[in-house]
Amino acid sequence: MAKMVQIHSNATIRVTTGLQNEDVTNPDAHIPDRLKVNPEWPKYQVLIRAGQGMYPAEIAEWPSVKALVADKILTIGAISEVVDSTLTPEQQKDVLAAKEAKEEFKLGVSESTKTAKVDVSKKKTLTLNDLAKSK
Repeated sequence: MAKMVQIHSNATIRVTTGLQNEDVTNPDAHIPDRLKVNPEWPKYQVLIRAGQGMYPAEIAEWPSVKALVADKILTIGAISEVVDSTLTPEQQKDVLAAKEAKEEFKLGVSESTKTAKVDVSKKKTLTLNDLAKSK
């Protein structure tokens, strides 16, 4: 069973998970400071058609969908459980894209972010008294 959300749209629009990318910059390049980035977000898109339709529930949490809701272009409705066999091929493709995006990007929580938070919490904060004692 797949969780689906009812969305009403004023326009046909393609939503994405964000602007995820892969940094493939070569630090040893002969031209300094040349940035090379491969976009990852185009792989996981869902087309929301004008009118009312059922879409994967995961997309309701995507930043692009939240922004469109704030701008009153989309209206999010009820979330319901739908039997997978009743989904259209288009809906099945959207469900697969949403699940893959959720697994791939962890939707905003990356491993580097987790380790950065851990490292910061382990460090001792420096106070003015510590600075005064060190001199």
